[in-house]
Amino acid sequence: MGDAGSPCFIRLRRFRQELPESKVKLYCGKVAPVRSTAWTVQEKLPREVSLMREMRVVYNPKARRGRFISRVDSFIEQAQKRDFRLSFYRLSGNREDAGRILRGLQEDAVVVACGGDGTVQLVVDAMVQHELDLPMGVLPYGTSNDFADSIGLTTDSQALLEYIESDNIGLVDVGKIGDRCFINVFSAGQIIKASHEVERTYKDHLGMLAYYLHSVGQLPRIAPFPVTLRGDIQERFSCLLLVVLNSTSAGGFRNLAPMAHLGDGYLDLIAVRECSISEMAAIFLGALRGEHQRHPDVLYAKVRNLEVYGPTDMVTDIDGERGPALPVHIQVLPRRIRLLGARHVTS
Repeated sequence: MGDAGSPCFIRLRRFRQELPESKVKLYCGKVAPVRSTAWTVQEKLPREVSLMREMRVVYNPKARRGRFISRVDSFIEQAQKRDFRLSFYRLSGNREDAGRILRGLQEDAVVVACGGDGTVQLVVDAMVQHELDLPMGVLPYGTSNDFADSIGLTTDSQALLEYIESDNIGLVDVGKIGDRCFINVFSAGQIIKASHEVERTYKDHLGMLAYYLHSVGQLPRIAPFPVTLRGDIQERFSCLLLVVLNSTSAGGFRNLAPMAHLGDGYLDLIAVRECSISEMAAIFLGALRGEHQRHPDVLYAKVRNLEVYGPTDMVTDIDGERGPALPVHIQVLPRRIRLLGARHVTS
């Protein structure tokens, strides 16, 4: 018979007290009468199995034509060598995903998001909704990986596992709009509609270059919209583009918010006022160099609390996916996510 102090013994003894004559489904998948065969099951179950830490891998099967799927076996091998017990959640694209992604996880589990910014956002959203505080890793296999790029995270699964072993964790802010969260960016404007129109085929083959080419081609047709800002900023003007960022990067622009810090408790607001096409082009080119914030037609500010009013049909975006209609109330959840590999950017 196994060690009486083992987790298995404690689990079975608890079942025996609560359900003395019933059958209990053990976590090893077998059903046994508690009084007759529970202890023999313990004998067959190695103590090491019960001590394995769970890793929930949430992945987007469509991200970069399923690139993660082709490498999953290597990742599983590396994780199991470190005594992780892996479980997987395949995103379906349905609203039900948010309620199921993290279901059944214990408090010592680790969550890994495999995909682009949208996948990371879904996991963060689930974490906040269910009031979980689990270490979270990112393997950026998406077309748009602005958040991961801003930190320097890669698809190197070996590095991710080393972050876990060395307790390399940074506390990262999260943006919140109503009942939805964003880890990287909220944006509004017709140029956002243009990015949504980029066909998946072009995204898969050209990556962020597809967004650049399509967006530049749309500049002459972008119309301004009236916007009113309340809260930390009190402004009213005609706007071409409004962006609220958590990290420094969005839309493939590495220095779009050069003063952003993931753990400072603020979001960075960038708004482009109505201007000529030539000035728009200058701002666009300045954004590539991280110099646009000094342009007279650009509003750049740090905010914690912001209300954005504008046309209800204006297209908005949250981390690469369609966002809610205006008006919106934007807040910050300071240092809400424990992100693996982010110690250097949040300390």
